[in-house]
Amino acid sequence: MSITRQKFRYLVVLNKKFLTLLASDLLLQIEQVLSQIGIRTFLPSVTEHKKGHPFW
Repeated sequence: MSITRQKFRYLVVLNKKFLTLLASDLLLQIEQVLSQIGIRTFLPSVTEHKKGHPFW
């Protein structure tokens, strides 16, 4: 496998991890804002996911 192809695969993995973390943080912020204005979400929250909620 060429070095260029290896670098590309590594970059894709890094981007996936980064985007997953970014999405989790954004979801947590959205849940907090909705909670502050009295709206509860129906899906288990990000914090429950981090605690090992069985839904995830």
